[in-house]
Amino acid sequence: MLFISKTVSDEAFLAFVKKKKINLIDQPMISFVAEDFNCPKEDFEVVFFTSPRSAGFYLEQCKIKETVSIATIGKVTSEFVESKGYKVDFTGINSGNPEKVSKEFEAFVAGRKVLFPQSNYSHQSMQKRLYKGQITDLIVYNTELTPVKLEIKPAVLVFTSPSNVKSFLQLNKVDSDQKIIAWGKTTAAFLNKNNLNADFTLEYSSFDELHEILEKSGLY
Repeated sequence: MLFISKTVSDEAFLAFVKKKKINLIDQPMISFVAEDFNCPKEDFEVVFFTSPRSAGFYLEQCKIKETVSIATIGKVTSEFVESKGYKVDFTGINSGNPEKVSKEFEAFVAGRKVLFPQSNYSHQSMQKRLYKGQITDLIVYNTELTPVKLEIKPAVLVFTSPSNVKSFLQLNKVDSDQKIIAWGKTTAAFLNKNNLNADFTLEYSSFDELHEILEKSGLY
C-alpha cells in the first residue's frame, strides 16, 4: 500500500499505479482557507510564487503589472501561472532543494524588491538570502491541519510538506518497517526534527521523479 499526502491527479502516475496494481491512498492531511487580504499598493519589482496554490489565491484577487517580473519555485507552479496568461521570468530548477533555488533566485533578484504571496505555514526559504528592505510578505491563504486516522498500514509513506507530516503524526505513527519518501529537502528536514529519517528525498518534487524512485528502488 502506498500513502501520499496529497490528491493525485497526474495521469501518467495513476497509470503506473494501475499497471503495478498498487493500493493507493492519496489523502491530504491539511486543507486551505483563503485569507482576507488587500492587494499590495507598495512598489515591488518581482513577485515570487511558492506553489500553484499561492499563485491561485493571489491571482483570484490581484493582477500583476507587466513591469513586474514573475518568479516561481518550480516547473509546476510556472505552468499554472502561465495558464493564467502571464509570462514567467524565473523558474527554480530543483524545487525539492530550496537552498539551491534560493541562491539562483538571489542572483536573479539582484537587489530588487520582492513580494511573497504565501501561506501562514510558509518556511520562507527564498527570503533567507535577501535583506529585509527587499521583502514584502503577504499571507493569501491559511493552511489548516486536518488529520485523518489511517485504518490500514501503508508500506510506503510519501510526505509532501512539513504541515502534512505534522498533521499525520497527530493521529498516526510511523513504524521502522515503513519506507518514507520526502517531497523535497524541507520536508526531509522536518521529518528529522520529529526523529524520522527519509529513505528517499525528491530533488525535483514531481510525480515523474516519484515514479522513478518507486521503480528503481524496487519498492514497486
